[in-house]
Amino acid sequence: MKKNIGNITKIILVYLLLTIFIITFFFIPKSGEENTSLLPKQTSNNEINTSLEALVIESSPDINFQETRNKYQNNDIIARLEIPNLFNILITQSTDNKYYLNHSLTKKKDTKGTEFMDYRNNIDSKQINIYGHNSRTYDIPFRKLENFLNKDYFNKNKYILLQTELEKRIYEITAIKEVKDNEHMQIKLQGSNYLKHLDKLVDNAYHYREIKYDENSNILVLQTCSYANKDSYYIIVAIEIN
Repeated sequence: MKKNIGNITKIILVYLLLTIFIITFFFIPKSGEENTSLLPKQTSNNEINTSLEALVIESSPDINFQETRNKYQNNDIIARLEIPNLFNILITQSTDNKYYLNHSLTKKKDTKGTEFMDYRNNIDSKQINIYGHNSRTYDIPFRKLENFLNKDYFNKNKYILLQTELEKRIYEITAIKEVKDNEHMQIKLQGSNYLKHLDKLVDNAYHYREIKYDENSNILVLQTCSYANKDSYYIIVAIEIN
């Protein structure tokens, strides 16, 4: 009986020693080596940008513009503007920058107005300006742009998607600032004048994200009224991701 117990003990010890050997040899990295099997896969900046762009696009399925115009009986609907987790709205365009200050999507009189593109823009313009009311009374879309005055919110929310009948454009927000001048209303500049214009748009911003731009960059400017100072506006400046 004692002999059998001894044999069993020897077998158990051999099994334990063999197990320790296997673990040491195959799973513990040798000196000077790094065990990469458990490390996260390294991702390039290009792959990161591509995946983020894909995520933004997937969050915004295409719409049928003609069906949408028929629904609202309004042929002035030319685009859809989305800031993920903030709003997803239709954009109009008239023959001036006054009509949609006091008209709804169905062209009825409405003091809340409707967000609209500058009448001087084409939907493929290099600089696109979109305007909308702010309000302390009504929960309207561009009132929510004030969220970007919060530094933490600005840092966490980067992208704007503009969909037209021609394409989807993805922009990354570079700045939010308060203005009293009309620099952002200059939408036809070219060459070095355009580059100086972009520099002015991001200068003295409340919050700024460094994004490279040049005289060929496409930009988007969103404007709404500021209640902080009389006769001033908040503008958000975003640069198209290429």
